[in-house]
Formats: sequence, structure tokens, C-alpha cells
Amino acid sequence: MLFTSSIIRCVVESHYDESFRATSITSTFFMSVDEAATYIANGTESETWRLWESGSQPIPSEVIDTLMLMNKKRKQRLDAIIEKINNRIGNNTMRFSPDYADFRTVYTEGDYIEWKIYQSVATELYAHNLERLC
Repeated sequence: MLFTSSIIRCVVESHYDESFRATSITSTFFMSVDEAATYIANGTESETWRLWESGSQPIPSEVIDTLMLMNKKRKQRLDAIIEKINNRIGNNTMRFSPDYADFRTVYTEGDYIEWKIYQSVATELYAHNLERLC
């Protein structure tokens, strides 16, 4: 049975319609408001992020660009893993790093955002029963 990423894309792309909301992005990447303000908006105050989420202030274009890049990387990872699933025989297990330190033991060059992207992909694939986590 071949899997496609169309189901996953449907979920991901819904975040970027005209009613863009920072809240859905932080949920997709399992980030708190404080994490998003620090790592996505380069140290912006958490209260500013909350204002963006509520729609009280417009989200700066550079923050939207960063979120779009995160989404693009997430889609690329999903596509690559789904391709591997389609071509593999045997077990389908993906590492799940419960914290950033654990992630860095395997992905020594990975930064905090890369960890969040990886975790988001792992969780999405697990939720669709495409991967088991270890």
C-alpha cells in the first residue's frame, strides 16, 4: 500500500490561508508562546506574540517568512519519510527526542527549531499510523 502526503498536506496547508493565525503554528510545532517568541521571533516579548495570535497586531513579514520556511522544511521531511515508507520492507520506527538535549545527541548540528520541526513530523506520522516512535 502506497502512502501519500496529501492527507498530511491538507492539515499543514490549512494553517496558511488568508486567516493566518500564529496560534495554529505554535500548535503544529508544539511550541509555547515563550518558545515561539524566543526562537521564531528572535527574542520578541511573549506579550507581543500573544497580540499577534489574537489578531490585535499584524504579524511582521520576517516572522511569517520564518514560519513559512519551517512549514516548508516540515513538508520536505514528511515527503522524504513517506517516500522511505513506500520503499521499505520491515520496521518503520522513527526516533522521538523528548527534549532538545536528547535530540542533540543524535543530530549534533541541529538547532532548536530543527528539533521542533523533527518532533512535529514524528508526531504527525505516528498519528497517521505511518511510523512508530522509539
